[in-house]
Amino acid sequence: MNKQKIINSIKQEFMLKRIRAIDECEQYTQSVYKTHKELRELFMRYSKVRIERMKKDYGSNLVELEREKRDLEGKIHHFVEKYNIDLSKFKPKYDCPYCEDTGVYNGKICSCLLNELNKKLSLATSSQTTFKSFNDCNLDIMDETDKKACKLLKDWCNLYPKQSKININILGSAGCGKTFLLECVANEMIKKGNMVCYKTAFELNELARLYHMGKSYEFSDCMDADILIIDDLGTEPVLKNVTKEYLYNLINVRQIKKRPTFISTNLSQNDILSRYDERIYSRLANKNLALNISLTSNDKRINN
Repeated sequence: MNKQKIINSIKQEFMLKRIRAIDECEQYTQSVYKTHKELRELFMRYSKVRIERMKKDYGSNLVELEREKRDLEGKIHHFVEKYNIDLSKFKPKYDCPYCEDTGVYNGKICSCLLNELNKKLSLATSSQTTFKSFNDCNLDIMDETDKKACKLLKDWCNLYPKQSKININILGSAGCGKTFLLECVANEMIKKGNMVCYKTAFELNELARLYHMGKSYEFSDCMDADILIIDDLGTEPVLKNVTKEYLYNLINVRQIKKRPTFISTNLSQNDILSRYDERIYSRLANKNLALNISLTSNDKRINN
């Protein structure tokens, strides 16, 4: 999973779509011209007159050119109606009428390319294909702590990549909304065109085990992702020579490369220290780099 590879893949798809549209148009046009040579001659004369007309801003020839242009337009219209020719097929039918399948519109990335990128980034993050959004927040079941946490995370997403905190830890009991908030972050960051890797702690631990055994290299995706999200840290089994070692290496490398990591856990900070070790705890709790968000509300899954 590499963002640049995904972007290059999408650009390749767009290029092929554009080529297909142009080829289909060319094939239809040549087929019509082959059957109706008179129409081709009319279009050639019409193009020539249009060019001459654009060159003339005034003068006696302008009236004559305008008359000839209208005359040719009438003949073409009559011809295509008589032989039931679809003139719309004389122009390539692009999927996007704005960028014409180039992916660029008015000097910026077109919304069609961004939509495709967001879709593929979502598919690349995890087995999930959709995530919750900040717009899904239900204020009726949120207390002041929840609302504050939601605002902190929204502000963080809006500031990215200019914020100073790159280790964001969401702590709280089961059902208080930690996973919901992580999904909102994932959704927001994917929309901004970032590569987000979303894993449960159990999934991450399994990837580390397979990587350790040389059976899979997907663990490296977690290292390379723009944003890493680890849900439910502390629910995974602690495997000898795997869990602590790979978690430390992952957090340490991402911290050095200033790549943000979001973690949700039912554990308290003291629990994290005792379950893992000082090296992992010190990196997660680094005051200069970490933002700790504690949720204190009740289980919303029960309240709902």
